[in-house]
Amino acid sequence: MKKIFLLPIAFLLLLIGCSEKTSNNKTINQAWLDSIIKNSDSNYTKPYKRTDFVTAVFFVNKKDSSVYQLMKDSSDNIRQIIIAKKDIRTFFAQYYPNGNLQADLPLDEFGQYHGTGKFYYEDGNLQSSGNYSHGFKTGSWKIYDEKGKEIAIDNFDNNGNLVPQKQP
Repeated sequence: MKKIFLLPIAFLLLLIGCSEKTSNNKTINQAWLDSIIKNSDSNYTKPYKRTDFVTAVFFVNKKDSSVYQLMKDSSDNIRQIIIAKKDIRTFFAQYYPNGNLQADLPLDEFGQYHGTGKFYYEDGNLQSSGNYSHGFKTGSWKIYDEKGKEIAIDNFDNNGNLVPQKQP
């Protein structure tokens, strides 16, 4: 049982640790996915009504009350992974069709985005980064061009509202 619970944590650790201006080169860990499938008690698939996701595949592990949700596009590429335990999200990652990580968004104990969030271009370079506070963007968010050069900073208040920049 401990082994199964540690799988999401181990995968999350694989997603952490890139420097801000370099390529993330993070793709879906197939061995990790295979272990989810192997350790699941049941699974089911249902259609999804979005243009970027057409199928949702759910793997259920009754032993630790976890549900692993894989969102797939029309080419059967995994585009999003959500792990929930007792109806609270414990893991979230979004991917491009080529398998590279699109968004790395840490979660708090209530399943809301919390901590340093990062978004990437399809080639793996950092697109933007900043902090979330219990679901809201807060503070300074740095925005980078496709070559890694910082091009802007957006500032958000504690309620997630974009703070207008003062004109000179």
